[in-house]
Amino acid sequence: MSQQIIRSSTSKLSSIASSKCPDDAPTTQLSKSIIAAKRHKLSFAIAGGGSNAISSLVSTPGASAVLLNASVLYDRNSYCQYISQHISNPNDVDNYGSRSGKFGFASSGAAVLLSQAALHHAFQIQSAIVDMTKKAVAIGCTSTLVSLGKEDRNSRAHISLVAGDGKGFIWDVVLSNQASKDGDERRNRTEEEELLAQLILTLVHQYSCEDNNGIDPDALLNRIGDQLSISISDGSKSVQDAAQIVIDESDKTDAIIIVPKQESLACSMIPLAHTVIPSDPIIFPGSFNPPHIGHILLARAAVKTMTRKKKEELEKYFQYTDGKVSNAIEDMWNTTEYQSFHSLADDNPEEGPFSVLFEMSLTNADKPPMEVADVSTRVERFGRLPQDEQTASSMPKDWGVLLTSAPLFIDKVRVMSKYLSPSGAAVLSNKRQITFVIGTDTMVRIINPKYYGNDNENMLQAVREMGNEGVHFVVGGRVEQIKGSDSDILEAKFITGESELEGLPKDVRNMFTIIREEDFRVDISSSELRGKMNA
Repeated sequence: MSQQIIRSSTSKLSSIASSKCPDDAPTTQLSKSIIAAKRHKLSFAIAGGGSNAISSLVSTPGASAVLLNASVLYDRNSYCQYISQHISNPNDVDNYGSRSGKFGFASSGAAVLLSQAALHHAFQIQSAIVDMTKKAVAIGCTSTLVSLGKEDRNSRAHISLVAGDGKGFIWDVVLSNQASKDGDERRNRTEEEELLAQLILTLVHQYSCEDNNGIDPDALLNRIGDQLSISISDGSKSVQDAAQIVIDESDKTDAIIIVPKQESLACSMIPLAHTVIPSDPIIFPGSFNPPHIGHILLARAAVKTMTRKKKEELEKYFQYTDGKVSNAIEDMWNTTEYQSFHSLADDNPEEGPFSVLFEMSLTNADKPPMEVADVSTRVERFGRLPQDEQTASSMPKDWGVLLTSAPLFIDKVRVMSKYLSPSGAAVLSNKRQITFVIGTDTMVRIINPKYYGNDNENMLQAVREMGNEGVHFVVGGRVEQIKGSDSDILEAKFITGESELEGLPKDVRNMFTIIREEDFRVDISSSELRGKMNA
């Protein structure tokens, strides 16, 4: 759903817009306000004019608090390459403003493509799903400004801002070729560049800042013939829409992330604007019929276990490489990751910077696809689970639901690898890229030669192939009823899975990390919980 507002203005510039002092320049004041608010993380992609907006931000102290990335794409090939790297389905943009079937590089559609590509880039840079949802904001701008031999035409600019939840704004601007009422000549290129930078930062300010100290865009457009057209999109797409897309694999979409969105006292579930999986994620596959406290406790235990493991890995790496020649790329990535883990208290590993994705495959090799209404019901139930991060029975610190069309583990790996954020693991061999949360029963099936033609070598080869793809498993134990040694009376015994790994080659054993019993033990099954909920 969208709405459009058309405005034109002949008003004088406001005092903030007419200041001559560099420290009081409009772009500087806007940059200071945006940085002071610290509400969002910004990603810019500007083709043509308006790059002064980026220059203003980066030259203002504190810019690192809000600026993720900024790309200036001047050559058309650079534009095409940037879009192709970050947008898998440009058909989402209905109107490119093309003429005679040619792509309009200075059009609303082109600006939207830039903002969506910049948002995808922002998602890749962010390390958490919650930051993608609440923090990431992207701005795209295309324009055709005054140039030699074309001084008589009006100039045009198109600015698009989009947030992680899909909400967006488009400003289509006409800059008149007319002189001002005061007799000033038409704006020259330098003046149009500065004006466009002010408009870009004004849009960002309106979205990111709660104060009213910004610039009214009408005050900037003070020539007869200047015009501003504003379009607003709520970016709404339902969980059912997302599920249908994945089931149909529309436009080859085989995975969509659904994220929680807190609204007053309720938590709704909405599709993320782009499918980007944070690096080194914890993936919890299941049917989640329904999601329940056992899933929460296992997910939290997995975060705790993998946080300890990751912290030990990083500390060992820097102890080993201290004073030695090492891989610069590995040093770079490990140093970046170490910042997140080094400050983490040893007694609070549950707060580790791991993202958990509860993965549901909507297709099955032997059954029809899930009904979209059933998918929606299960996903919405995730939003009703406890969200208070301070309690041990609440959802993990950073989480989402991943809908896929990948029923088998090898399918999951192939699908998810396409959406993983760039990381050190992706460029270095023998590094963990994806950790699956599984129970001991699943682990036993994975390493049982029975499922590989009763051939142990086939089993080892298949498991190693997953390991070569960067797969790791974190295993939660379960209670099983086992006959006692001296009687037929069934006794509850907690099976961790450690004994099942004995006898396997070391490289295969190392693909599995066992969760300690003191970190996770739930003496009730999903079937029992489901029965209680339906009672």
